[in-house]
Amino acid sequence: MMLKKGHLLYIFFIILSTLTISCAQQKEKKKSELEYKRKWFLPTTLDEISGLTWYADNTLACVNDEQGKIYLYHLEQEKIIKDYKFGKSGDYEGIAYQKPFFYVVKSNGKLYIYNEETNETDKVQLPFTIDNDIEGLCIYKNHLLVALKGKGGLEGKKSETSNIYSVNMEDLFDVDLAYQLPKLPKIGLSGIWANETTEQLIVLSHRSKHIFYIDAIEGTILKTIEFSRSMFEQPEGVCMSPDGRLFISNEQGDNLHANILEF
Repeated sequence: MMLKKGHLLYIFFIILSTLTISCAQQKEKKKSELEYKRKWFLPTTLDEISGLTWYADNTLACVNDEQGKIYLYHLEQEKIIKDYKFGKSGDYEGIAYQKPFFYVVKSNGKLYIYNEETNETDKVQLPFTIDNDIEGLCIYKNHLLVALKGKGGLEGKKSETSNIYSVNMEDLFDVDLAYQLPKLPKIGLSGIWANETTEQLIVLSHRSKHIFYIDAIEGTILKTIEFSRSMFEQPEGVCMSPDGRLFISNEQGDNLHANILEF
């Protein structure tokens, strides 16, 4: 069946409009993507890097989610310069540091406190379970902030929000709900960092491909950034240097190597 001239013009208009919208969306998406300043490809030992924190002197402390070791990675030397054995193999997901103590948390809520001066490790079971699936850990004002990828309630109970809890470092059994994010589809919190200078939290959600900036005092979301998988295969670690350099780590995933990006 032949189409009339008017029909052809109408179809042309629809196609042109679709292409215009598509180009605009691509342009907008390009604008929203982050641009990194530098990229480090990590050794195979850190293929499963699941958390990182600032240590000192251009050095990051990293944890592998399959090994009970802390790795110190020097950014300028581009290599692991030291490692500490603190536990057996397990699902380690977050790391924080306050000299001389490293805090490493398992997905089931078991907290490991390693003293780098004495090489001793203490263990504490926080009131979380494997159903909470802990992924993120950082320090904020003498408290540990624990970000959950799984169920948002204590002891693995369900919650209508995605939750971050505060653990008093002077009394590890003093645990309170600190921040709540909307339980949107595919949101799974995977990393957290607290910037005490700006009073902001930076929270990763690798499933939904979002970075949330949260007012640490009010608990409100200040900004949300969507990112592409081409840049972040599986972001699970985030931290900042004292001079404001932002670092995000990616597990290997489908890439050849795990990496750390600086922004």
